[in-house]
Amino acid sequence: MATSRLERIGTIFTRAEGLLKRGAMKPDDRPLWFDVYKAFPPIIEPKFARPKVENTTIRPILYKEDVVRAKFHASGHGFAAMNMQNPSGETQIKKLMQQYEKLKTEGVPENELIEKSASNVSSERTQEVAQNKIPKASPETVTSQVLTEVNIKNIFKE
Repeated sequence: MATSRLERIGTIFTRAEGLLKRGAMKPDDRPLWFDVYKAFPPIIEPKFARPKVENTTIRPILYKEDVVRAKFHASGHGFAAMNMQNPSGETQIKKLMQQYEKLKTEGVPENELIEKSASNVSSERTQEVAQNKIPKASPETVTSQVLTEVNIKNIFKE
């Protein structure tokens, strides 16, 4: 069986279907994907002998925001960690893009756009921290309590 080349004959679906028809596989033991594949078969059957697709060019998918983000990160700017549980959905990059577009419509030169928008967004962030919109690490959390009670010297004595 180790030298068998049956994977080149038919597809995995046709082989599983054959096992079900002949009784070698019980209907209860069929794979989960079998019924889905049967209901929604692919347009082109995935056979081993199918010729290789010659068109292998990959279209570049770049948005204008990607270029701005790349310039932003290349200039060495970076933000602190963000709160993923924040329901507002306002990320720092989204705010950066809004500032960038706003400054661009105001007529700021291209070479100053990144610097000014990054400084505006970082100043907004410091204001939010000052106004306690962004919660700081709370000393009442379980992790902070455990860390204050732990004694590193005695951690491995038990």
